[in-house]
Amino acid sequence: MKKIIFISFLISNLSFGQDFLIEFDRYNPIYNFKWEGYEVSNDYEIKLEFVKYVDLNGLLEGEKQALKMNDTQLRYEIRAVDLNNDKFADIIYQGPYMGEGSIIHIFIQNESGFQKVFTTQQGIVKVDWKGEHLDKLYIKDWGCCADPNLTNSVYQVSYYENVPTFELIWKSVELRSFITKPKHVFTAKKFEIANQKYKLRANPWIDDETANEFLEITGNTIGILKKGDKGTAYAAHEDKTGRIWWYVLIDNEYELEDTYINYESHKFKPHLVGWVSSRFINEIKN
Repeated sequence: MKKIIFISFLISNLSFGQDFLIEFDRYNPIYNFKWEGYEVSNDYEIKLEFVKYVDLNGLLEGEKQALKMNDTQLRYEIRAVDLNNDKFADIIYQGPYMGEGSIIHIFIQNESGFQKVFTTQQGIVKVDWKGEHLDKLYIKDWGCCADPNLTNSVYQVSYYENVPTFELIWKSVELRSFITKPKHVFTAKKFEIANQKYKLRANPWIDDETANEFLEITGNTIGILKKGDKGTAYAAHEDKTGRIWWYVLIDNEYELEDTYINYESHKFKPHLVGWVSSRFINEIKN
């Protein structure tokens, strides 16, 4: 059986299905999932076998060059886990890569060797299992170099003849360093914007003056919502003026105006995360 890890978290039962945003908020921006307890008992031998396969087939050259890794160092960056319950240990590489900071590769082992089935940037923060099969991957992409974004993604795993495929089913984007995170959450509630041109902000307070040269914006407005736009609120904060702010996830069917997000760079349109004043918002009842 796969190792079961229980993480306690102060959160009420959510009314709108599985809540991915709060799942991601449990982890710091560059947390990497720990595979201890999931690896097969003969993981050392499997890693040696994989390293030999890599050398024979000219794989992971960029990864090995990134930190000038030799075969011994490469073994420290891989994990041997049976992801599809076929009694063959599969390989997860989560480590450095030239130009991208960090990269993830998943290789499924079969009788002829190792087949790469998944690649993405940065790190895994959580996995879900369905029985003995990998069911979901939670990925954080904390960006590279001057990228101000933190992107959260969820992949659903399905299987055909025991070979997994990974479908992106959920994605959110937030500011990596400038956003304020809530200390406590309430029962999730759906809402609709009641005013035209309503501001989504990075913090639960009004700032229309501070220059942010990094983002090339003034103040903490990160997008303009329209009347009728919808989202989900998860937390509240009262600022020093008594104004109540909601920590929200904007539905991904809406494209905000005057935002730093480049929607065209996302093949899968993301949800945006931020704060809105609760003054001109209508809660949507079930």
